[in-house]
Amino acid sequence: MGEEIKTTELTDDILLLNRDVEHLVIQAGAKRCPGLGFDDKYDILQFVHFSDIHYRTANWNRVVRYINHYSDYFDFALHTGDFVGHNQDFYVDLYHEGDPCKKVIYNCVGNHDTYATDMSLADKAVTKSLIFTQTDDWDVVYCDCEASMTYYKDFPQANVRMIVLDIYYSIQEQQQWLKEVLEDARQKGLCVFTVSHEPTGYIEDTFHSNFYSMNNFNDNHRKEFPGFVEPEYDYFNRPLFEKVIADFIAKGGIHICHLAGDHHHDVFGTSKLGIVNNVVPCAMCLRNWCDGNRVFGTKTQDCFNVVSIDTNLGLFKIVRVGDNFDFCLRSRTALCFDYINKKVIASF
Repeated sequence: MGEEIKTTELTDDILLLNRDVEHLVIQAGAKRCPGLGFDDKYDILQFVHFSDIHYRTANWNRVVRYINHYSDYFDFALHTGDFVGHNQDFYVDLYHEGDPCKKVIYNCVGNHDTYATDMSLADKAVTKSLIFTQTDDWDVVYCDCEASMTYYKDFPQANVRMIVLDIYYSIQEQQQWLKEVLEDARQKGLCVFTVSHEPTGYIEDTFHSNFYSMNNFNDNHRKEFPGFVEPEYDYFNRPLFEKVIADFIAKGGIHICHLAGDHHHDVFGTSKLGIVNNVVPCAMCLRNWCDGNRVFGTKTQDCFNVVSIDTNLGLFKIVRVGDNFDFCLRSRTALCFDYINKKVIASF
């Protein structure tokens, strides 16, 4: 499980700062004991979900250090957008400039990734060239559209299909593609989780979980910029893929969750059409748009999730690495959700 962690002195090492959740990471990926008569057909899919790294090499390297140390427990990592800083002028190729990772890190296009220097929508091919720089070992199936950043990946050992969507370019082509890919998954009996930089819609039922922010940044943003609309995309009304996913569920398809970033704070719950969404806070250490304070050299410096999917029992689990308390001192340490019956089993 990697090198020995020495605990003789105070340190800002991400491994030491998060030893308190190590047992949760181990248990979240555990199968039921076959010696007691359980015969789980599928493996547990477990991965790191982080987002909004915003070209910070130091924070990228800390996430990679965590992945590498616990690599025996992870199948891959997923970054859900905003690879660049404010716009494409603020860019570092973290895949090649940062530390090497033992696991594949899948990427997703974020809104800042699409901003040219003048904040207009950048050419799609240019955007892809910046954030998809290490894809040789991804082994994914792309949507058939120009400079595609939309793809799916099957994990047959876990009976799971991951679908990553681009919510800024080529929307109509993706909608048709998504219908076909979801129907294919339904016919094959695969459980699906979807991914994009932002949630599928506004959350209406939070299940009273602590993994939902009490800071409603988006309502404040709406008041400040009531007329803001990006090209091809209404930032505040997201009809893009929500109905397609809802139709898939109505036909009997199993949708586990939609994973996203963008908000820089926690979101967990269902949208208007009943789509379960989980948003992870920003991975960079940011103080002016997050739940509470983020301080370098402390546990609050980092913030990302370990996600586990158990299709034997229909469970979606989250373990928080790094900042796990909000300004109201509510803990966000772990969550276990029954995605078949839509109920929270554990949240603390």
